[in-house]
Amino acid sequence: MPSKGITLIEQIYTIAALITAAESYILSFVVFIKNRTNVVNISYSVMGIFIGTWSLCLFLCQLSQADQALILNRWLHFNSIFIAISFYFFTLNLLHIKKYRLLILGIICAIVLGLLSISTPLLIKSMDPKFDFRLWPTPGMLYQIYLIYFSFFSYYSLSLIFRGYRAAIGNRRAQLRYIFVALFIGFAGGSTNFAYFYNIHIPPVGNIFVFSYVLILAYAIIKHRLMDIRVAISNTAIFIVVYAFVFGFPFYIYAIGSKLIAFILAILFGTAGPFIYFYIQKRAEDRLLQEQRRYQTTLRQASAGMGKIKDLKKLLSMIVYVLTNAIQIEHSLIYIYDEGKKQYVLGASKKKSGQGHFIHSIEEKSPLVQYLSNNKNPIIFEEVKQRSQDYKDLELTQIIQIISSFEGDLVVPIFIDQDLTAIIVMGKKESGKLYTDDDLGVFSILANQTALAIENAKFYEDMKLTHEQLFQAEKMATIGTMADGLSHQINNRFHTLGFIAGDALDTIRLNQNDPMSDKMKEIMAELERAFARVQDNVVQGGEIVQGLLRYTRKGEAGFTAVDVPTVFKAALEMAQFKIKTDQLQIIHDYDPAIIPKIKGNFTQLQEVFFNLIDNGYDAMMQRKNEAKEDSYQPTLIVRVLKEDGYMQIIFEDNGIGVKEEDANKLFTPFFTTKLSSKKGTGLGLYVIKKIVEENHGGTVEMVSKYMQGTQMKLRLPIAIG
Repeated sequence: MPSKGITLIEQIYTIAALITAAESYILSFVVFIKNRTNVVNISYSVMGIFIGTWSLCLFLCQLSQADQALILNRWLHFNSIFIAISFYFFTLNLLHIKKYRLLILGIICAIVLGLLSISTPLLIKSMDPKFDFRLWPTPGMLYQIYLIYFSFFSYYSLSLIFRGYRAAIGNRRAQLRYIFVALFIGFAGGSTNFAYFYNIHIPPVGNIFVFSYVLILAYAIIKHRLMDIRVAISNTAIFIVVYAFVFGFPFYIYAIGSKLIAFILAILFGTAGPFIYFYIQKRAEDRLLQEQRRYQTTLRQASAGMGKIKDLKKLLSMIVYVLTNAIQIEHSLIYIYDEGKKQYVLGASKKKSGQGHFIHSIEEKSPLVQYLSNNKNPIIFEEVKQRSQDYKDLELTQIIQIISSFEGDLVVPIFIDQDLTAIIVMGKKESGKLYTDDDLGVFSILANQTALAIENAKFYEDMKLTHEQLFQAEKMATIGTMADGLSHQINNRFHTLGFIAGDALDTIRLNQNDPMSDKMKEIMAELERAFARVQDNVVQGGEIVQGLLRYTRKGEAGFTAVDVPTVFKAALEMAQFKIKTDQLQIIHDYDPAIIPKIKGNFTQLQEVFFNLIDNGYDAMMQRKNEAKEDSYQPTLIVRVLKEDGYMQIIFEDNGIGVKEEDANKLFTPFFTTKLSSKKGTGLGLYVIKKIVEENHGGTVEMVSKYMQGTQMKLRLPIAIG
């Protein structure tokens, strides 16, 4: 222990040296373990060991007699020499600079000066009393050369880092700012030692800040998600002041001879020290991070109320609105998984000012989705960018390109169980500050609450849809129950009309040779044609009634080997009574001679084909009227392809198409995109789906692009035998 009469500055100086040594060794080990293969981590660890050994020698020197202190001080300078060159080596690796000539020259100089330091008095001649210190080194004749060497490599490295800082952006810029500030504190503090060497009475009080330099520097290397640098510096300053008092005052009392009082104070201050430190630290952080804590509180409150919103679209819009305005970021987006499209589609977006044009979807197999699914952690753009540069990772490079297309700074995944359900993309903060660990903690809570809210909203929508489907199913079941009775009544009317029309025709034909005027002959001929049409419609009406019965009874009745071209021809003949077929071009892209028959109900398939022709015609006429394209030719292409026991029948039109927001609603009963409710009931596609999928065991798929056209793909089983 120090002798009686030791000064307060010596006590603080000695304690600071011990703290610096301990933290240097510990942090060097932590940084090395963090990534043993990264040359930046390795070079920092080497520098940290030299700093730790320098500090340990400084601590022991203050506790030793003159002879031992001289040896220790020479070893102290030996480590100081290698601190300078290891710092330059660290700087080259940090900034990815490949200039090794100066490094090799510096290593040679370090070896020569180091050997001179520990074996000769050319650098340190002796240890003598100096101002407030019991022992202080007296410089030798080559000490100025050491100073030049140390200053050159130290401050040249510092200038390189400053230039790198000015050229960097985002997270990299913040990291280099930490390092630069740390180095400034460390070297400025350490430089106060040199005044006493030349008998200038400037106490080396700055040396106690060297350990803060080690802390900040290690933090910058280990953490890419950096906290506010003001917090780092204020926490360090508070730690220095509190513990300088906690350790220094009892040490001072002990030095002046009051051992019992010093012992009691050491116990009291040692117990109270942590509480004092954490109290002051919390108050300081509350002041410095007041704005950050404000928006974090807002986000917590918003996340708590999300579960009350049942409408998914409103929920997503609320999330991006709160994020953008509470955090004051440039924009925010949320992509939600669409099971049908196997994509994450843009559910909502909010830009702080102006209009934003962001990509509409992310593929399920995208590298970004795979990375989020595997890691389940938020992605900070600058952090991933730095890692990509450090490790030359192709996957990270692809992820960078995707995030850049969003202009994103942070990506937060939303999981329900183990499934990635949504992705939140957040732009840069308008203040230019980085997203911190505290932010990520809040976003983690927000992500969990968002997952629950999305699940609730989806469940509510599914229940609503299920209720609607049950309601429509009940209506259809009622129609089915009524069909038997109605068909009997309708058929009776058809038979009556048929008999009346037949009798009228017989009467006309029996009397058509009787003398009558030309005018009367013309009237009789017209009546004959009219009653013939009545008879034809009676027959067709009867077939429709039978088709309705077969539709409501999904069994095998009425199912035969059906010729596709024949069904299409019959459907087209029926459609001619509703649409003007001369206004569109119909292309048959198949060979009727080689197409196998399908197993189906002729009348039901005729109804399906009729609806598809009718829908295609309406879509093409709508485009023709809205787009006013002079060269536009309405065209319907029908393709028939064979695949694995099924026939794929494709109806492709070049009509108005379907908007993306309407695509998922088309097969819902009573939903129509036709301009007039008189033109469509909204049951056509619903009936098509039920006939093809439930009655025939096939599938229906729609592919459509707005203002380009629509493909309806039917997949029906081929008849066997």
